[in-house]
Amino acid sequence: MPYVSNTDTDREDMLRELGASSMEDLFADIPRALRFEGALDVPGPLSEQELTLHMAELSRMNSTSDDVLSFLGGGVYDAFVPSVVAHVTGMPQFYTAYTPYQAEASQGTLQAIYEFQTLVARLTAMEVANASLYDGATAAAEAALLAVGATKRNRIVVAGTAAPGVRAALRTYLSSLGVELVELPFGGGTTEPSELDGVVEGAAAVIVQHPNFLGCLEPVAALSGATRNAGALFVSVVDPLSLAILSPPGEYGADIAVGEGQALGAPMGFGGPLLGFLATSRKHVRRIPGRIIGATEDDAGRRGYVMTLQTREQHIRRAGATSNICTNQALVALGATVYLSLLGKDGFRELATRIAATARYAADTLCRIEGIRLRFEAPFFREFVVELPFDAHRAKAELAEAGIWPGISCGCYYQGLENCLLVSVSERHSRHDVDMLASGIEAILPSGGPK
Repeated sequence: MPYVSNTDTDREDMLRELGASSMEDLFADIPRALRFEGALDVPGPLSEQELTLHMAELSRMNSTSDDVLSFLGGGVYDAFVPSVVAHVTGMPQFYTAYTPYQAEASQGTLQAIYEFQTLVARLTAMEVANASLYDGATAAAEAALLAVGATKRNRIVVAGTAAPGVRAALRTYLSSLGVELVELPFGGGTTEPSELDGVVEGAAAVIVQHPNFLGCLEPVAALSGATRNAGALFVSVVDPLSLAILSPPGEYGADIAVGEGQALGAPMGFGGPLLGFLATSRKHVRRIPGRIIGATEDDAGRRGYVMTLQTREQHIRRAGATSNICTNQALVALGATVYLSLLGKDGFRELATRIAATARYAADTLCRIEGIRLRFEAPFFREFVVELPFDAHRAKAELAEAGIWPGISCGCYYQGLENCLLVSVSERHSRHDVDMLASGIEAILPSGGPK
């Protein structure tokens, strides 16, 4: 925000408005034992010009994917954002609007959310979608709460191959609700239906990510069938871009589909803001967290958009509230709507196909290096795990000096994968980029070279 300093007069005016005569009076309710006494050990004040130069110097200490060659992924991707996305989302009527959860939200905001819901429902082949959630991990946790409420059961089963953030959000959400969380082992990179034996009976839901955190495609049709046969709900955590070429959740029997939509027109930032989505069948519509926008007509027959359903405690009886989610990521959802509308069905499929082809090229190229192999045999979409002949942290540190971020160290999340890297590609990667990654890895190997 612009540089604005507070004068003594400004401070006096603010104290007067608060009914306080001094700063001491303002903090009177805070026990003195908890207050910091004395002067803060900080540098003196800077002028606007000095502060601007100082902040610019600090910013140059950061590296971004524009400065280095990045193959990071795991849920947040270095996607290309068309300029029209920022042009629309930056319009003042959207960009400066108040959080759009009130019934009097503008028609423009309501229509944008309605279009987002429609796109998500079509992508996932589900009947209804909500107005968005904070991120993909909390969307998965909200799906677990929906399943507990719908089935009246108190156990959730989650695949060990689901993203660490998804599993952590589930632990946080369920820990104080008396709901048991069963985390399956990651095994061979995918979840076999036999792993559900003994845990799916009496469960409210089974949550599986597809493609999973390790990049592998799960046997979702078989997992969904085994889950539904036990009377539990099947929750599929999906990469929306993969749905351009993979079967959508609605086609393999998923009851709820959730995911992270950051790659649909939002930058990586510093890990946010992100975009969660949730879609399900019509019978669960009143258990959906957040809100749903609907279309209607006025007395003159003109099309309009309305806040159709809100299930938060400020709008209905607390006992009937499904979640404490109080808003949605309207601006990021608008960006995703613009992005998907711009690409269209054919462009979206072409983009996903190109990413999948680049990922395949990357895997083949890296595995031609002596000592490197694919850790898992399952098919993959945009990312995959390669095993190195030494610790992945070392590889990351040495390659970072060459301006390459080769991927995520799997050992941070899974025992036994300390030598493994999760390598991810996006539409911003070319074959030349992949070749540079391969050359960088070859250069740090004790003895390498093409097989």
